[in-house]
Amino acid sequence: MRRNVIMILVVLSLVGIVLMSGCTGTQTTPQNTTTTTVSVTQTAVTTQAGNTTVKPTVTVTIPATGVFVKFSYLGAFNASYGMKGAMLKVTNSGDRVYEIVNATGNVSATAVKLDESTTHDITIGLYKNGALLTSAKNSSAFGNVTISFVV
Repeated sequence: MRRNVIMILVVLSLVGIVLMSGCTGTQTTPQNTTTTTVSVTQTAVTTQAGNTTVKPTVTVTIPATGVFVKFSYLGAFNASYGMKGAMLKVTNSGDRVYEIVNATGNVSATAVKLDESTTHDITIGLYKNGALLTSAKNSSAFGNVTISFVV
């Protein structure tokens, strides 16, 4: 009887080790995807109360191949980008880069500030194979900016 209990414990231990090592899942073939390189640095901000808060500053790198649109605004913005009949919409803040897949012909992008700040510009840049094709900016309250370019 004692021998059976020891065998059961050994088998359960081995099963536990296999499960914890992750050897039970199936492996999938990795998909080819385009990635954006992001490096993060930290900036210290001191508030009026004297408290110091560390906020990450994200630096976005434009990939070397493909067509990408970059939206930049410190605050929140609504944006749309793409080609006629295939426009995508986003709401975000900060520096954001989006790929325009299979971009041919006229590509456009529009962004609108969601606040009344006049201190910071909202900017859009259109890139092809890492090179800036066109850009535009607006610093007005609830500012709207649009670009269009034939790629």
